This record gives sequence, C-alpha cells and structure tokens, in this order.
Amino acid sequence: MKITREIPCVLLGSFLSAFIINSVLIPNHFLAGGISGLSILLHYTTSLPVGMFVFVLNIPLFILGKRYFPWAFIYRSLLGMLSFSGALFLTRGLYSFQSTDLFLVAVLGGVGCGIGYGLIYSNRATVGGTDIVSMILCRRFSLGLGTINFAVNLVIISASLFVFPLRLVAYTLFSMYVTSLVVDRMQIGLNESKTVFIISSKHELLAPAIIKSLHRGVTLLEGQGGYTHDDKRVILTTVSLLQLSRLKELIQKVDPKAFVIVSGTSEVLGRGFKTIQDEIFDLA
Repeated sequence: MKITREIPCVLLGSFLSAFIINSVLIPNHFLAGGISGLSILLHYTTSLPVGMFVFVLNIPLFILGKRYFPWAFIYRSLLGMLSFSGALFLTRGLYSFQSTDLFLVAVLGGVGCGIGYGLIYSNRATVGGTDIVSMILCRRFSLGLGTINFAVNLVIISASLFVFPLRLVAYTLFSMYVTSLVVDRMQIGLNESKTVFIISSKHELLAPAIIKSLHRGVTLLEGQGGYTHDDKRVILTTVSLLQLSRLKELIQKVDPKAFVIVSGTSEVLGRGFKTIQDEIFDLA
C-alpha cells in the first residue's frame, strides 16, 4: 500500500464515517445498512459499543473474503475495518447532534458517511462486512459500488420494519441513498469520461486536430445519411470530463456545422485511460 496517500485516506475515511454514525445517526435513532446497521441495532438493544459488534461480526466475513480476494486487498480492508471499529470507540460520546428535522439528519448523515466511505473505497479498501460482498458484485457486473451497497443494504434494512416505525426506516433509506450517490461520485470524480460521436464534412481536418490538441485517439466510422443517402464519416472519440469543453471549442473552430452527440461513459479501459491490466490487478 502506498503509505504516503492510501493509509492516511483510509484512516481519515474511517474516522469520519464513525464520527457521523456516533454523532448524527445514533443520537437521532437512525439505522444503517450492512454490518454497521446490524451493529447499531444490537447497540440499541444492549447499549454495548457499536465498535465491538462491528469487529466481532466482521471476523467470519474476512475469513470468507480471503477465498476471493488477494492478501493485499484483505490487508487494506482489515486496516479499514480495524480503524473503523477503533474510531467508533474513540468518537463515542464525542459530540451529539440531535434534531427533530429528520430530513436534515438524513442528508447530514448520508453526505458525511458517503464522503468517509468514498475515501476508503477510492483507496481500494473497505470497512469489511457487506462491502466485501458488494465489491465482488461491483466487479462482476460493472456497476457503481455505492449503488450495489444500497441494493444489498435495502434488503437488510427492510427487516427493521418489524421493529422500527415506517417513518424512521424511510428516512434511513433516504440517508443510505444519499450515501450511495456520494460514494459513486467520489469514485468517478473528475475521471469521468465522455464518448463523443461527431458527424462532420471536415473530418479530415477535425480528426488530426483532436489527436494533436487533446492527445486522444479517434476512430473513423462509416455512415450514411438517412434522407440524402450521402456517405458520411463519423468520428468516434472518448475524452475526460475536463477535456470535453476543449473538444467542443475545437469542433466549433473547425466545423461549426458539425453534428455532435455526447454520451456518458461509466468506464474506459485502454491507452490514455485505465489499462485492462490495472483493472485486473486493481485489488492487488
């Protein structure tokens, strides 16, 4: 693990998440998903520390996880889980934010936990628990980690309807949804990419300009006008979010009459972006 960045980020994310749970969620009797949610439920019924339950319940999951993940990932996640459990002990009773506005509590809790978990996930670690299961599903189906976490936790939190009022459970689900959005956004960050299709009569000028100015590859596709039946060349390129405005300026300069289609791209593997080898060994 890169000590200069990854360990401090995992520790900071663990502390922030634990602080939000102890200072925002628990004082307002909110719930949570996964092992953290189960630990909070046990805390409500026994008054024992949440951190103790998080640690104990994670032991069998880590034993299971070592069958599917390389040791390097297990070590990082073990660091995340231990620091998260420890932070839950350290931040217990440190501060208490109570409010009758459950919407405000849900937003604060969701954003705070989302930032904390996002710091952990973006540095290739987890806090254990259902995160390990979510990581497996994330890589198998190429979905956002926050989205999968929300889906997995939705099943778990639904069971609390038998114990807690519907209104409280509903706000908890909203808070978890906010967390998932923040986690996904932090994972994508400024590395989000856009795939651009450009239909231009000046493709012979525009394609080299994109390569030279943006240092991005282009692919020329064969096309045909549906009305005129004229043969056309379609430029296909993928750029980062930060490069999109520069690409638009370039297109406007070379061919103001060009027809441009911009679509969001969840993942790009290849030269100039994250390599396929990086994706395969990302857990290592």
